[in-house]
Amino acid sequence: MSGADQFFTFLVCVACGVAGGVIYDFFYLLRVIFPARWVRISGDVLFCLLFGALYVFVTVMMGLTGLRLYTLFGCAGGLFLYLKSFHKIVAFFLKKVYNGLKQAWKGYRRCPRRTKAAIPKTK
Repeated sequence: MSGADQFFTFLVCVACGVAGGVIYDFFYLLRVIFPARWVRISGDVLFCLLFGALYVFVTVMMGLTGLRLYTLFGCAGGLFLYLKSFHKIVAFFLKKVYNGLKQAWKGYRRCPRRTKAAIPKTK
């Protein structure tokens, strides 16, 4: 494999890592919605299985033979780049939506407060 082919393979693996970041965001959303410990553990296990399957799929489709260290670095680097850039934006907006829904639900459940003027005085 020439140097240009290796660089192209590295870039494909970086894209694979970014796709893994998108998968991670899905499980991050589940983690926020359902904060139970078993959801977090099963989400992490499923993420690892799906990310591993994605890596195997990419290596088979690219026709890569054997496990190469630079492909692993490419996937890890793409995941790292995603988590340090786009994930922060998604997490910020997710937090805004979650807090807005939480405030709306709290206001929906709250009983209306009675004021002194609204209560008629009896003598």
